[in-house]
Amino acid sequence: MELIPVRGGHLGVEIVGRGPTVIFLHGGPGDTHHYMKRMAEPLFGEFRCVLFDQRGTGASSDIGRNPAEFTMDRLFDDLIRVADHACGATGEKPALVGHSWGAMYALYAGLEFPEKFSRAALLNMGPLDAEMERATSEHLTSVLTDAEKGEWADYQSQRNAARDRGDIDAVNLFDEKLMRLRVKAWVYNPALREEFLKDYFQDPPPDREVNRWIWEAQQGWFSWEKKSSTPMWIAVGANDSVPVAQAERLAAAMPASELRIFTECGHIPWLEQRREFDRELRAFLGG
Repeated sequence: MELIPVRGGHLGVEIVGRGPTVIFLHGGPGDTHHYMKRMAEPLFGEFRCVLFDQRGTGASSDIGRNPAEFTMDRLFDDLIRVADHACGATGEKPALVGHSWGAMYALYAGLEFPEKFSRAALLNMGPLDAEMERATSEHLTSVLTDAEKGEWADYQSQRNAARDRGDIDAVNLFDEKLMRLRVKAWVYNPALREEFLKDYFQDPPPDREVNRWIWEAQQGWFSWEKKSSTPMWIAVGANDSVPVAQAERLAAAMPASELRIFTECGHIPWLEQRREFDRELRAFLGG
């Protein structure tokens, strides 16, 4: 992984493969790129895959601990810097592949800078408005048993107390406990949940301050009135925690989009429907 300079610090960037350039945007906010490698690896033989840790996370954690460093303008600048670094003076317009929060990031970038990116695959996008946020929380509650709901509330309380006293190790411990409950809403097939957790926990622990700062920064940025002619592949699991209705509405709003709903699938389609997902993502990126 190489470090490239950006405003306020550096971004850790990894470039693998040959072919048209594809930039991957991980979720969170506050996660790192590692859990997306399982999705990217089948593409290494046909595409030049660019994975990077977003500002404040993983190998990009030398950014100042200041909310002013975590604005949408900074995030857009970062993405354009990564694209310019990857494509050089070739004039190539890279494709974007974003997952969860990363799909929101890719959507926003495609709306703001349509001249910079060739296409965007938006995978299991996070909630775009307050209504979808509520529905996502309700879905999580619906898949937990009464005992697990009690554990969830207890872990959240203990994590918040640890955060307030500055005990990062305890925060990370309770974040892991919460993820082990959240995975019931993320991965539809129980047999695949440990496989996802193994990938996810290869990452450094999510950075909760970065999560909060970026989530607050993006609030209100999106409007359903915004349109883009950038080709978009909007993919969602039929059993995802974010309602399919959001993906359907977005596909109807974007004139150059196509919608794909994967059955028996939650938030991680490259794990739960890997053969169909891999084939269709490759076809979209090659289009």
